[in-house]
Amino acid sequence: HDSPEGMRRFREQVTETAGFYNTVGFNDDTRAFLSIPARHDVARRVDCAFLARLVAEHRMEDWEAAELAQDLSYNLAKAAYKL
Repeated sequence: HDSPEGMRRFREQVTETAGFYNTVGFNDDTRAFLSIPARHDVARRVDCAFLARLVAEHRMEDWEAAELAQDLSYNLAKAAYKL
């Protein structure tokens, strides 16, 4: 799921069943070390767009989305990998 559309599909399909907190954000297995920051930036943008849609549809409060964005981009990975 390295493309923006693939990331969006993943988020839509997995979140409904697993929720947000059973994921760790974006896991990257690339061997192209220099592409990692760009790929994580795209993943953060896709996640934020997904959260923004939930807020626009009144399915989530804006403060919840802001908190969750930080969790998806940093806190969940830090906790899962004990960093």
